[in-house]
Amino acid sequence: MGKILLIDDDPFQCAVVESIIKKMGYDCHCVYSGIEGLTLLKSSHFDIIFLDLNLHEGSGLSHIPRLTELDPNVDIVMLTGESDSDCISQAFAAGVKDYLVKPIKEDRFRKVIQNLLQQKTVEREETDTLTREEIIGDSPALNQCLERLAISAKGVGNVLITGETGTGKELFARALHNNSDRKDNRYIVVDCTNLPSTLAESLLFGHAKGSFTGADQDRKGLFHLAHGGTLFLDEIGDLDLGIQKSLLRVLQEKTFRPLSSSKEVYSDFRLVAATNRNLEEMVARGEFRRDLYYRLQSFIIELPPLRDRNGDIEMLTRHYLPILCKENGMDEKEVDPQFIETLRLYDWPGNVRELVNVLHVSLQKARFSKFLNIYHLPQQLRMRRVFQDMGEDEAAPQESAPTPSMYSLPMTAEEFPVMKAARQEAVEAMEQVYLQRLVQLSDASIATACKLSGLSRARLYELLSKHNLSLKNN
Repeated sequence: MGKILLIDDDPFQCAVVESIIKKMGYDCHCVYSGIEGLTLLKSSHFDIIFLDLNLHEGSGLSHIPRLTELDPNVDIVMLTGESDSDCISQAFAAGVKDYLVKPIKEDRFRKVIQNLLQQKTVEREETDTLTREEIIGDSPALNQCLERLAISAKGVGNVLITGETGTGKELFARALHNNSDRKDNRYIVVDCTNLPSTLAESLLFGHAKGSFTGADQDRKGLFHLAHGGTLFLDEIGDLDLGIQKSLLRVLQEKTFRPLSSSKEVYSDFRLVAATNRNLEEMVARGEFRRDLYYRLQSFIIELPPLRDRNGDIEMLTRHYLPILCKENGMDEKEVDPQFIETLRLYDWPGNVRELVNVLHVSLQKARFSKFLNIYHLPQQLRMRRVFQDMGEDEAAPQESAPTPSMYSLPMTAEEFPVMKAARQEAVEAMEQVYLQRLVQLSDASIATACKLSGLSRARLYELLSKHNLSLKNN
């Protein structure tokens, strides 16, 4: 049974909509503000949210980023009296699935619900049958990516997988191949980072005998070998511009000419590419071809960082620990709850890859122990736990004490910033809070500050100057 949330400050409208939804046999919850909706979403999952544009506290659009952050799988539909074309454009740009104008037409309203719930059912069925390889987790953010993986695996177009280093891009690429109709054919991986520009064309497209010194026979390139299968270009953002041009032609025509050959070769390959770089920014700087960027975008899977995969850290830990114990010739170890909790508090800039490395280091420290506890973790994780504990301890008794203000988003669509600007402001706000606490804890000692923060002296002085802070005693 579908679960639907209505966020509307008009009680009469809520009653009408709730009546229709319940007649359809679905569960409906009504709240009268975006804040109430956000609070409810922290503890409950919904399939669809109907959101009013004009709420008492401001534009409903301002709540969309936080709503989708709390539940990436939820579909948001605007339900409003505003029929202005600019409002509609802004809503779809914010990521809504549909836009309904009041007074609602019951037939159209019912059809929207039926179509969205039917689509979710199909996606869940496809996800349940996926061969997931080593993709571990059950968070909403990861499940959304798995749904996209299931859809793209059945397609034929190019797929671009994006995400930070260590988020599992290669695992997703391999899973895409293994869940496709090409699974019985070759899966070829090309690391573009280590692809020498002088040999790239020969490696990718092959060469004829005598094309260069040492070419004593014809050799097939990787595009030829991938015929009927999948070619995975890892870190495609590192490709030389000249190779990008050659790659574009192959993607357009599926034909290429090996070096010094007069014959065109056809290859029925499927291209999957991955990158941890922002290709759109690279295009703007002239570092990546715009036409190739658009050609790669038939289907995009954007992998979430580990810090956004709520609940997956414990599942990943319990998956990898037995494997690492076996690799190191150890008996499996029990895990202290504080060990898991400390892992949750860390922000994991290196993502899953860093988590696995931390577990490996912890096991080495715990070689002669039956338990893994917080003291087996690396220092930076234990420090983060101390900072967290201090923040919790100070919050209750010192409510009136001034605390540094963190970055918050405006409530109106007119003032809402682009993502890049918001991210920069949030980072600077976090830096200010972090450095102020660092100054307090280091007791005017640059050596202590460097040790606590892991920063070099030069970088620390640079950041302190940027935020008008000093380690000197006043």
